[in-house]
Amino acid sequence: MVRIAVVVGSTRPGRRSRQVAEWVLERAGAHGGAEFGMLDVADFDLPLLDEPLPPSLGNYQQEHTKKWAAAVEAFDGFIFVTAEYNHSVPGALKNALDYIYAEWNNKAAG
Repeated sequence: MVRIAVVVGSTRPGRRSRQVAEWVLERAGAHGGAEFGMLDVADFDLPLLDEPLPPSLGNYQQEHTKKWAAAVEAFDGFIFVTAEYNHSVPGALKNALDYIYAEWNNKAAG
């Protein structure tokens, strides 16, 4: 079965994106046809990108990167629920996206 992650992209204390993501997860799961889970960027405690090699090589050295890569790899598609900071995505989400490469490839996102 197709697995879809609802990704919470804000890590700010007092954020509302987690509650919205839980609502999306509940509604999406009620429709069936796919398995849904949540990936909360805040749960992975990713520092600013600290891998010594480019992510496209897939040779991750840091344990936090390996954990994040495995979590993303487990899903076939993504629904992003995130705040908008200064007309852009939060830095924590951009950082999380940049950490890995192949795990995002050929997967639907919205």
